[in-house]
Amino acid sequence: MTKKQIIDSYMANAIKDKNINSFLGFIEGIAIDGKINVKEIEAIIEWHNSLAELHDPHFERLFKKLSEITTVDGISDEEKNNFFKVLQLFKSNEFYKKHTADVQRLHGILAGLVCDRSLTISELSFLNLWLKDNDHLEDDLLYQEVFTALKPLRINKDLTDAQISSINKLIARYVDVDNHGQLKKVVESEDNPDFYKGQLQLEDAVYCFTGASSRFKKSEWKDLVQNNGAKFVDDMTMSVNYLVICNKGNTAWAHVSYGRKFEQAKKWQKDGVNIKIITEDDFVRWVGIE
Repeated sequence: MTKKQIIDSYMANAIKDKNINSFLGFIEGIAIDGKINVKEIEAIIEWHNSLAELHDPHFERLFKKLSEITTVDGISDEEKNNFFKVLQLFKSNEFYKKHTADVQRLHGILAGLVCDRSLTISELSFLNLWLKDNDHLEDDLLYQEVFTALKPLRINKDLTDAQISSINKLIARYVDVDNHGQLKKVVESEDNPDFYKGQLQLEDAVYCFTGASSRFKKSEWKDLVQNNGAKFVDDMTMSVNYLVICNKGNTAWAHVSYGRKFEQAKKWQKDGVNIKIITEDDFVRWVGIE
């Protein structure tokens, strides 16, 4: 068995739990405003077909309950609250702490909100309430981004079209809005303004990589970095100048924010540490091998 196969086998249950928690959030996001439309039903079917773990008979109760509340007249507050209580029974915290499981759930909620390619004031108002009720996540980057984006709603009790459009763009960093709200698995340079787009230093600079690549193995990245006069390290420390997010991402990342190394880099940036976050695509363009 190869090293990759061993890692994949070790992470299989954790990835399964992540998918389940994200799906539960996805359903919650769809039902959060008390309405389920045809496009949202299509998205639920697409998610169900794409996630093998949802084919377990264990989930038949959940889908039965969902079908019972899916009506053209909308869902009453009592039905919605009861359904959300049922969702909690399916949460999986075996391989993740509650904090991480709830961030996975938040990622799913965002996907559920936009899976019909529409975002309303009502949905965002309920999202704001959810964030207030789950402020134990306030140290998480995804939570902070969404909570900050909703500040005008808390102040003015309303949002302009431009503000809603901005929130849509924020969610689109992590969610494929045009594909039934599927969670993004591939890192793209334009997805996130956190990615540095300027000139790179190679000579004597320290590079750290995270995620999987469609181009090179880890050892090949190390050779490429060192052959260009830079230093390659496995672990994030304050000596790292550039964190490179590989283009295939990593299904084993605990949740959406490009993994723990990314989160650490963002926290250090806030503390004034000069570390830049770049994508694999931008790195290879800079060294001239694309």
